[in-house]
Order: sequence, then structure tokens, then C-alpha cells
Amino acid sequence: MTTSSICLKKAHRPSVNIVGAGKVASTLAITWHQSKLINMQAVWNRSFSAAEYLKNHIPHIQVHKQLETLPPADIIVIGVSDQFIEKISRKIHQIDWLKADTLILHFSGALNSNILIPKNHKKFLVGSLHPVFAFASIETAINTLPGHLCAIEGDAKALSLLHKLAQAANLTCFNIDSAQKKRYHAALSISANFLVTLNAFARNILISLSLPQELAETLVNQLMQQNLNQLQIMSPEEALTGPIKRGDSNTIARHWKALEQSEQTLYKVLAEQTLHLTTLSAEKQQQILQIINSQEN
Repeated sequence: MTTSSICLKKAHRPSVNIVGAGKVASTLAITWHQSKLINMQAVWNRSFSAAEYLKNHIPHIQVHKQLETLPPADIIVIGVSDQFIEKISRKIHQIDWLKADTLILHFSGALNSNILIPKNHKKFLVGSLHPVFAFASIETAINTLPGHLCAIEGDAKALSLLHKLAQAANLTCFNIDSAQKKRYHAALSISANFLVTLNAFARNILISLSLPQELAETLVNQLMQQNLNQLQIMSPEEALTGPIKRGDSNTIARHWKALEQSEQTLYKVLAEQTLHLTTLSAEKQQQILQIINSQEN
């Protein structure tokens, strides 16, 4: 047992109510329970079966059919989809046992904690805790989540409790400016979601050449993984290879002519961004820009 775990166990074990047993909330609830550092007290979910799933993993947790019957807790965790967070928050603010130091938090990466403050309501502590992790399934996430990064933001008085929650889940947390939450999440979406889109884009070009799908997948995945590995130890400028890095306008012109018009659209955007990573002369860059702005195919 680590020294930090001993310190937490000696301190007050925060009590938590879960409102909305989605994948993220359920994963963290089970992880917090297993840590023995957090008292997972009660859960409400629109679907009773999802709440019962938590009951199977946390036998003592109370399952409630009404929000109003949830017992007093130090923390209320909202685990619903982003579009329902504000609505659920308004309902939570009507609970009569809430105190000024009750923490209400959500897991959204795109929304900051201000959405948890309904107009004309007394302000309780609010915050958000966003694990930088793809929650494909609860069972998988329970075993693979520890060690990942986690963004936190909210009231200054809430940060220590948010840190405690992250620590109990073995997450490495960092603070994010509430005002920059949307831009932060956009960057993460680009790195995660668009990587998959780019993978599919390259695969589809190879498959159009009548290459077996399995071979196309291997070719693209291996190259992507190699570059991701390089980015662990190099800057993007150092890791970049290929014709744009070299200023090889002849190869780029051949690429351009080989692509369908619909494929050229994405190639053009990516090539323009890639030029920013090079040290090519203005003349070389202009040659490449002329090629990818050509209407000829």
C-alpha cells in the first residue's frame, strides 16, 4: 500500500451518489469502490437494469428509482450524455439536503462546470473530471483505465476533492482552464477521432486497387503505429517523413493525378497543414501549393 493511499484512508472517505450509470460513471464507480478510498453510496438511472449492473459490482450501493430519494452525499456525479447534463443538474439542485460544500460534477470533455449552475439557484461546488480514455466497454475499461490522464476543472474549493477522486482511480490529473474546455476537447477529438477517419481514408484507397482488405489494414496500421511510436520520442517536425518533408514536387504531382477528385479534397487540406511542419523554402512550398490547387486530374 502506498503512502498516499494510507493518507487517504485515514482521511474522511467522501460519499458519492451516481446520477446516470453510463459507461464512464459505471467504470469510475466500480474503480472507486475497489480502491476503498471512496464510499459509493447510491445510484439513480433512468434504466433500472444499468443501475442493477452497478449493484452486482458494488453490493452495498443503494439503487433508487427517484432522484429525490437519494441520500445526502458529499459528491453527486452526473454520468449522463452531454445533452442531458444541464437538465439533470436543474433537477439535482432541487434536492433539499444539498449544502454549500456539496460537489456536483460531470465527466464531459467538451462542457465545463458552469453548465452545472442553473440561473437563480444557490451555487454549490461544481467541477468536471474528464478521463482521456476511450470507454469501449465497462469491463475492459476497469482493467485498462488506471494510469491514464485526466483533466479537471471547476471551483477552486472543489479542486482538492477532484484530485482525490482522480487519485482513487489511479488517474494522473492535470488542471484545465474552464474557459478553454471546448478548444481542449476539439484537440482531443482531432487526435482520436480523425486518426480513425484518416486510417479509413488510406485503407479505402488501397482497397480500390483490389488489394485484399486484410493487407490494406496491415499496411496502414503498421505505418500509423510506427509514426505514433516515433512521436513518443520526437517532435512532429522531426517525426515527419515523405515527399512533402523532402519538397519532392514530382512525387506529389503523381499523387495528385492518381487521386479521385473527392480524395483530392482531403489530401489538399492535409498537405497544406503538413507544409507548416517543414523547413522548405518559400519557392518549394509554392511549387507544392500550385500542384494541390490545380484543377487538372
